[in-house]
Amino acid sequence: MKNLRLINMLLVSHREKKAKKIEFDPKVTIIQGANDTGKSSVIKDIQYAFGANPHKRHQKWIDAGVALLLRFELDEVPYAIYRHRNSFTLFDNNDKQIGTYSSVTWELAPVLAKLFDFKLKLPDQKDNLVVPPPAYLLLPFYLDQDKGWTDTWCSFTNLNQFPRFKQKISGYHFGLKPDKWYELDANKRKLEGDKDEPTRQIAAIKSVRDRTYEDLSGVDFDIDVENFRKEIERLLKQCDELKHSEAKYKKEITELRTEQIRLEAQIEIVAKTHDELSDDYKFSCGNDEESIGCPTCGAQYENSFSERFEIAKDTETCADLLSSLREDLNKVVKEIAKTNLLLNENSDNILQINNILSEKQGDIKLKDLIELEGKKSLIEHLDQDNEIYRNEIHDIDGLIEDIREKMKKYDDIEHRKNIISKYGENLRKNSFKLDVHSLSDRVFKNINSSIEESGSDLPRAVLAYFFAALSAIQENGNATYFPIVIDAPNQQEQDPVNLKKMLNFILTNLPEGKQLVLGLVDDAGINFGGKVIIFDKKYSVLNEESYKDVTDEIKHFELENLAIQE
Repeated sequence: MKNLRLINMLLVSHREKKAKKIEFDPKVTIIQGANDTGKSSVIKDIQYAFGANPHKRHQKWIDAGVALLLRFELDEVPYAIYRHRNSFTLFDNNDKQIGTYSSVTWELAPVLAKLFDFKLKLPDQKDNLVVPPPAYLLLPFYLDQDKGWTDTWCSFTNLNQFPRFKQKISGYHFGLKPDKWYELDANKRKLEGDKDEPTRQIAAIKSVRDRTYEDLSGVDFDIDVENFRKEIERLLKQCDELKHSEAKYKKEITELRTEQIRLEAQIEIVAKTHDELSDDYKFSCGNDEESIGCPTCGAQYENSFSERFEIAKDTETCADLLSSLREDLNKVVKEIAKTNLLLNENSDNILQINNILSEKQGDIKLKDLIELEGKKSLIEHLDQDNEIYRNEIHDIDGLIEDIREKMKKYDDIEHRKNIISKYGENLRKNSFKLDVHSLSDRVFKNINSSIEESGSDLPRAVLAYFFAALSAIQENGNATYFPIVIDAPNQQEQDPVNLKKMLNFILTNLPEGKQLVLGLVDDAGINFGGKVIIFDKKYSVLNEESYKDVTDEIKHFELENLAIQE
């Protein structure tokens, strides 16, 4: 498995114009100071940099808007990760950007999982198979001062987003099954999810098919359609004729209506002109003067016999035209009536079709038979679709069965028993060294059991479990081995003897070649070697003196992060 080592961490608050740089020792880094000096804020940010959220980050620290850059080595290859609020940027060994991410679960987690060989996938609350966030990768390596000492596998927030996560995560980290088994299991779960859609389709088909059968229940399906062939052909022929006749009559009626409107307009114009000429003639005859004035415009017109004769001729012409137009209109109206009659007769033919549909052979109407044949055709199509979906499920089941067979090769029961047995032995040894003697037998046989101790025994029991798990992970684990980060082991008011036991135990049981970051108020006189960083100023981890240097060093990473955000 890969090994990760912390190099340094830059912390900067542009809001407060303060900063700090933490250099980590390759083996042991002790961060020591009284309460409220900011030890835990710094230690929590190691996990926070990777997208894992420890419990109770201090509000003042949050309000300061601290941005951080964590440099680390993965199998001696340098990397860096920058985080400010919920924005992350990962950098390679040349400080070139690998990517910037705003979502831990959907963006950052898959990238870090690939980098750290974390091949586990878990079903979420909606049964979607996803890569677990980084918190599930870091869980075995971190004891948080606010929650980590109360039980196992609980140092981060929001862990219950995956049902029964403790059993799955502990089994993965302990190496009960190799990475290949988990890869195959993820593929199997995906295939099982692929069955959902065809399964839903089959259920929908069954519902439609059942309703269709209910409609056909009690009906004789063994009717010879050939007996109805002549009726069907006649029906189709009449339908075609009616369709063309109806279109023809409607077109004729439209044209006749247009002609009727045109004639009516012309009649109105001619009648009006005839009336006007008649009035002019009467006016001219009723006046004996040689010229008369127009009553409308006042102009003078000659009132001779010839003028009166011309008016009379125009009046007669209008009368003749008006008579002719009225005759034409009467013809059009009659044609419209005739065509409407034909259209109505067409409706009678439609009634004949309905009569044909009502004809029976035995107890079945032709209309019913057509409907029945349609439903029979529907059932045939449904059966074909049903067969397609069943074959799809059958193929998926075959793939799932193949994967199950392969998984069996990677699921060694004896191997699992040996891991659990060795874990139990280590837990007993650790418990004895830490003077914890009342653990339930169940805890020694079940790697994800809760610790049910109380008082000052509980933190020591958790520590015993923590290191038993680390031993199993070092020997059998699948993913990357992270630095061991332990914050504030002096929980539940340990007496000086037990506190010294705890610190000695941490020092002497540190796995070979692994890095430790330990947060302490009191070192109980234990010399851990390595590097000791003293925090001696309350509420002021960051300082103004470091601001310029740290800002200059972190500037490139901030700009790379911001460039993607714009």
